[in-house]
Amino acid sequence: MKPRICVPLPARKLSDLIPMIRRAEASGADLVEIRLDYMNALTTMDDLGKIVEQASVPLIATNRQYQQGGFRRQDEGQRVEALLRAAEIGFEYVDIELTTAELELTIKRVEDHGARSIVSHHDLERTPSESEMERIVESQIEAGADVCKLVTTASEIADNIRCLTLTRRISESTKIVCFAMGPKGALSRSFSPLFGAYFTFASLESGLETGSGQMSIADLKELHRRLGVDE
Repeated sequence: MKPRICVPLPARKLSDLIPMIRRAEASGADLVEIRLDYMNALTTMDDLGKIVEQASVPLIATNRQYQQGGFRRQDEGQRVEALLRAAEIGFEYVDIELTTAELELTIKRVEDHGARSIVSHHDLERTPSESEMERIVESQIEAGADVCKLVTTASEIADNIRCLTLTRRISESTKIVCFAMGPKGALSRSFSPLFGAYFTFASLESGLETGSGQMSIADLKELHRRLGVDE
């Protein structure tokens, strides 16, 4: 199975987005994530709607909670409202944190607008046991997730094994994105699609990372090419 790669774009200005999307497309991105929490507060969703129409790959709208690794603190109601509006203007996927209030209702409203939900959870301190991670994924499934996303933090190489083992097992029945952040999480970031993950993340280039341990899409695709899985 050809690995699918999502490129997150931490653009601050609307004018930067189209050139960045074009570069991501040219680099072979399968999906592009627009990080709304990085965007200038003056950016309107109507402006973003014009950009959605021009993209040739599926777009993910993410407005990350600060406590889950978001770029800035936000009013929670306004944060969620921006995600709902993203679904309305044509984003194919909307990322909704597992910790979002009225999660099931938010998922339903997103899907009523025609978007698919990615229910995410980030552990910024550790990689839980496999049984703990499985319970988190079960909670995401019960809430109605189209895609379950579980991202942990690696403190040792063995943490990658837990993520990859869980991914292999869960991917047989559920679309899942699972890997560990940090320098010691590079194995799971790189290999998770080979173990059944729906996709993994890579930055557009060095300096545009949105998570610790992200490598560039050029470097990740070269690694996959050397492994014989991305010709």
